[in-house]
Amino acid sequence: MGKCLLWLMLILSVLAEDCLAGNDPYVLQLQELAGQGDDESRFALALLYEYGEQGVARDPEKAVALFLQAGQAGMPAACLYLGIKYENGSGVVRDPAAAGHWYGCAARKGWAMAQFFLAELYRNGKGVRRDYSLALAWYGLAEEQGYPGAKEAVTQLGQEVSDAEQERAASLRSGLLKLDTQ
Repeated sequence: MGKCLLWLMLILSVLAEDCLAGNDPYVLQLQELAGQGDDESRFALALLYEYGEQGVARDPEKAVALFLQAGQAGMPAACLYLGIKYENGSGVVRDPAAAGHWYGCAARKGWAMAQFFLAELYRNGKGVRRDYSLALAWYGLAEEQGYPGAKEAVTQLGQEVSDAEQERAASLRSGLLKLDTQ
């Protein structure tokens, strides 16, 4: 009985190692597609490396490399994620200018959270030049999509800026999705 238990434990440990080594069919498919340049797969695989899921060992450096590949290809989710990482210094050196770049990538593609975060950077002059009109315009776009806090931000900032800045914000707003904010 002792030998059977020992063999069973050995077999289970080998099986566990296979699973932890990334032999999960989902992970293998993601790796294959990411290797072929599929940015959604790169992003999904980056999340697995970021959090150590699906039997993939946590590897923040691999995660950042994959996020960057997907972000450089213009994938909005990756751009937003990179903006958050650079703003907070999570797994990368804190860099508000890089955060602004990545938020801008997702904001121009219509992502309300990125629009709100980018507006915050412009409002505070954090990593980008302080520009209340741009902040107001980005807040406005986020508000149009019902992003939490955007309506309040538009109201508050609108009361703090001049009429000229409000007019500039209104004229900028329609073209912001095409505007390169960097």
